[in-house]
Amino acid sequence: MPLATKAIKQKIKSTGNIKKITKTMEMVSVSKMRRAVEHALASRAYFRYALELLVNLSKDKDVSNPLMVPGKGEKELLIVIASNTGLCGGYHTNLFKALSLYLSAKGGSASGGKKEIKTVTIGKYAERMCKKLGLENFASFITFSEHSDLKQTKELSDLVRYEYEKGEYKSVKILYTEFLKSTLYKPVMRELFPLSVESVKNVIEIPDEAEVKEAEKETFVDYKFEPDLNVILESILPGLVDTVVYQSLAEAYASEHSARMFAMKNAGDSAASILDSLTLAYNHARQDGITRELSEIVAGAEALNS
Repeated sequence: MPLATKAIKQKIKSTGNIKKITKTMEMVSVSKMRRAVEHALASRAYFRYALELLVNLSKDKDVSNPLMVPGKGEKELLIVIASNTGLCGGYHTNLFKALSLYLSAKGGSASGGKKEIKTVTIGKYAERMCKKLGLENFASFITFSEHSDLKQTKELSDLVRYEYEKGEYKSVKILYTEFLKSTLYKPVMRELFPLSVESVKNVIEIPDEAEVKEAEKETFVDYKFEPDLNVILESILPGLVDTVVYQSLAEAYASEHSARMFAMKNAGDSAASILDSLTLAYNHARQDGITRELSEIVAGAEALNS
């Protein structure tokens, strides 16, 4: 019995250490999630004005830009945003299912359909997912985090924009997790190029449709633009693409830390439940040992008296 109580004590100590670790990770994830949510919400105001401007500029039929028309090639470039680390519950599982379903709709393979799909991955787990599904990885970024600002993520948006302007890809899509609230997120597939009012609106996810309708009523085409409208569009669209990519990353990191926070909370709750069970088992074992020792002492005393 002493061996049994010793083993249970060791399990209690190990489980207690795990509980402390998961609690610490939960608190860290809460802090990171708040920071990521602040970044995501802060850029939405800019998005609304950018969308309003794009709506009005696109009403002019003479406006044209390479980023707003489908590419001539048959390839498709897919940006997949995941995490560099694990311990975030079903976050990566949900992304993997979403990517698998998308490929199944394309014909069940990376290059077996009419289009050849290449990927740009953000995060080590995105690399693993694409490799497991047999997708060709065109580029990989593993240094982004919730601390990344617009200047840092511009490297990604510049690369994607440059590849699309070359004309090899018919479209560019982005797979990420959209942050809805602290307890809810969902994987979404958005079209980045060709850039349109609908594609920008989908990323912004403006809850009040009245704002969109109000923006669509207004028009800037009666104004005189210098030097001309297309030149202004060439200046505006790259910045809009940078912000779309930044917004997608911010949403993804907010979702990731939210998922990790609840995963660590559930792990901590499970550890607390296991601790209660182990403590009860330890007390029973200890009580059994005491009862056995008392029984042996009484039996010994009776043997001496007889």
